[in-house]
Amino acid sequence: MTTTVDELRDQAAGELAKARAIFERADSEGRELTEAETKSVNEHLAAGKELAGRLKRASSDAKMRDAIAQLGLPLGEDYGGKSAQGRPLHPRVKASGGSTWGEQVLDSTRDHFGQYKALVQAGSVPVTVPLSPEPVREAVPVLALRQLIPSVQNTTGRFSYLRQITRENNAAPVAPGERKPTSVYTVERIDDRTRVIAHLSEPISRQDLDDAPMLRTFVDQEMRLGLELALEDQIINGSGTGEEMTGLAHVSGAQQQPWDTDILITTRKAITRLEQFGYLNGAGWVMNPDDWETIELTQDNEARFYYGGPVTAVDPASRRLWSVPVVTSPAAPQGAAFLADFATGTRLQVRQEGMLDWSENIYDPNALGTGQGASDFERNMIRFRFEGRFGLEILRPSAIVEVDLTSGS
Repeated sequence: MTTTVDELRDQAAGELAKARAIFERADSEGRELTEAETKSVNEHLAAGKELAGRLKRASSDAKMRDAIAQLGLPLGEDYGGKSAQGRPLHPRVKASGGSTWGEQVLDSTRDHFGQYKALVQAGSVPVTVPLSPEPVREAVPVLALRQLIPSVQNTTGRFSYLRQITRENNAAPVAPGERKPTSVYTVERIDDRTRVIAHLSEPISRQDLDDAPMLRTFVDQEMRLGLELALEDQIINGSGTGEEMTGLAHVSGAQQQPWDTDILITTRKAITRLEQFGYLNGAGWVMNPDDWETIELTQDNEARFYYGGPVTAVDPASRRLWSVPVVTSPAAPQGAAFLADFATGTRLQVRQEGMLDWSENIYDPNALGTGQGASDFERNMIRFRFEGRFGLEILRPSAIVEVDLTSGS
């Protein structure tokens, strides 16, 4: 007969209680443990540890089966692109590599009997993800800007690179003995540093840690997604002042494509601007979702969709504009788009991919009402902080085209 999770938990707790009772009896009598008592305590602890291992395995199996049942999937079905609980990862979380810190957090807050530790005041978990995100494949939509940008590991917090500011190719046929033409490839040194992108969670009840799917959904996906959206905003709109990166919209030397006739002609002319410099193999579009909607719904004079309209709305391969992948981002300004050869023109410096910290030591002066303060520890609450450190290299501003998508602007 199979032992249930609750039965295993009760048995493990019982072994712990027996070991504790022996200690308490010796303490009440003011003496050390006898040899027999020591042996008995060790036997109870060993039995409890073995039961705790079985409990952990059984709990994991039960949660997995519950998740499969909720999804309506048979056992053994592929979980590609899913979180540890079988829930789909947000595209930007998946593109950045996802994370599996949830198990580490839970393990850190339990003892070997599967019970909560008496004190869990602080801790950290590095959220390790691959530096090379999921590759861009033909006929597959690009769902996050980081999929287009190469990443490199930064080890010091500072970095320097050479930015090309002039590209004048003068190669030509030359007769014997004649002077060869000179091409001009001017570069300038850029010294920069990584920036911290971070945010805090609201206080979360420690009891909620027992509901791993809820915890991971709330903290793992939401906090990583928040960081990814903030990073995406910096890549696009960073002003280069203070703690902001220099983003696509503020780099000097980028090309400009003004509005021309309609949105399809305008975007096609932007492709030509990039091709004239030999940049296109690693190119991608970044635009606001509203502008992508405008493109998909563009019609001719007979109300026929140029882009296929509802016929291709559910086709994941449709997210291409003039054969170049499109990333939609709420950080992109409405009415403007960026076409860039990200593969050769940009690079993301990653000093710290992601670090999740948690603490119970924060004091809230109004936690229990106005003027009634309490610490998170007193309220049995935990607060999370998620942060990373990144820097953006823009190697070739000419590989960026800022496109005006608004008529008459």
